[in-house]
Amino acid sequence: MEGQDLTKGNIRKQLWSLAWPLMLSVFFYTLYNIVDAFWVSKLSAEAIAAVSIAQLALFAMVGLSMGITIGSGVIMAMHIGSKNMKEAERVLGQSFVLSAIAAIFFTALSLLFRNELLTLSGATGLIFQPALDYFTITAGGSILLFILMTIMFAFNSEGDTLTLTKLFALSTLVNIILDPLLILGWFGFPALGISGAAIATLISQSIFIIIGIYLLSRENRIVTFRFKNLSFQWESVKKVLGIGIPASLTQVINPIGLIALMLVVSLGFMEPGAIAFSLGFRIEFFAFLPAIGFGFGALAMIGQNIGAKNIQRAKESFSKALKYSFVGAAGLGIVAILLSNTIISIFTDNPIVTEYSLSYIWIVALSYGFLAMAMVEASAFQAIGRSWPGFWIFFIRFVVVSIPLAYVSTQIFNFSITGVWTAIALGNILSSIIGYFWINKTMNNMNQKSVSSA
Repeated sequence: MEGQDLTKGNIRKQLWSLAWPLMLSVFFYTLYNIVDAFWVSKLSAEAIAAVSIAQLALFAMVGLSMGITIGSGVIMAMHIGSKNMKEAERVLGQSFVLSAIAAIFFTALSLLFRNELLTLSGATGLIFQPALDYFTITAGGSILLFILMTIMFAFNSEGDTLTLTKLFALSTLVNIILDPLLILGWFGFPALGISGAAIATLISQSIFIIIGIYLLSRENRIVTFRFKNLSFQWESVKKVLGIGIPASLTQVINPIGLIALMLVVSLGFMEPGAIAFSLGFRIEFFAFLPAIGFGFGALAMIGQNIGAKNIQRAKESFSKALKYSFVGAAGLGIVAILLSNTIISIFTDNPIVTEYSLSYIWIVALSYGFLAMAMVEASAFQAIGRSWPGFWIFFIRFVVVSIPLAYVSTQIFNFSITGVWTAIALGNILSSIIGYFWINKTMNNMNQKSVSSA
């Protein structure tokens, strides 16, 4: 039987067995983006910023639908924990239907308002046209990303993250092979430029989905995907949306926050600042490795144990995930600082962009551990079926701290670009501290109620 029963056994070993494949998955996805940036950089520096801005605009739209997959994954994990596999299978089928409906809606919306979305995202001057080319293709095929995310959370809820890693590795390999062929026209392929990067992305996502659905359909799984379950029940949909709507807003506030910061940077420091910021947050994806690995691992463990009504085990799973994610992300931040010159030199030799990019890493990387904590805290709230606090953690990060401080420091007090970087670091630190006390209080209250009712 493929998958894990996470309601019993050694928590540390189980959490690690979930986390390391997820971290590898995120590594492959990050490598995926970095390879895109590397080959696109052969076209122009503006092309790098164009891809980054287009991806931000797309993820802002897709983030709104991710709550469906998160909500479905949590409900599915709870049913697995309560040993109700028939209902877990029905929720899995329902998640594909809901994702497809959301994909159609958001694809139409993003294509209809693509010019406005890209302009608001900071695509100006020489950056706009390549951003438009890339966005049009990826947005047109965004249903693939929606379905991919559904598959990802299905494997995670079952505790089978190793298979997920293999799928991401294969998808990344396909993208690595296709990028130079389609972007630069190697071996007789047409040189499609930035559009080639977008097409390579859609092809690699398609391969992921085809194999992923095949594997989920096998009878030896804890939860099997069956085409007869491609329907939905309104009562179940309401539970998914109860978790999913705030989870969606949590997902979307990150790209929207980055877009707002990109606008502040572009306003004060023009295209060199925008390019440096796009490089900076690409490198920051590495901080997401332990955050997503242990955060999503905790989401599965907490979800299954909430379903089994084992609150104390859920609380212990969260505590260990938080500690491991902080240490891992803080360590990656130190590595990024030590290798900053080498990393930036791969993408640009422009002295201004290099200066801005290095200062970003030296300041923001010091807060990677706190960023990881905030992400795990949000995942824990989602896993217990209370997604709104996770949204407010990231609302504080961007809307209360980072964006206002970045604007005031650079536009009113005329500080250098390091004012923006410092604002980002402070947002990571303050939001994670608030989230820490909030989630601990919530889980302690749940544990006390569970004990008193026993």
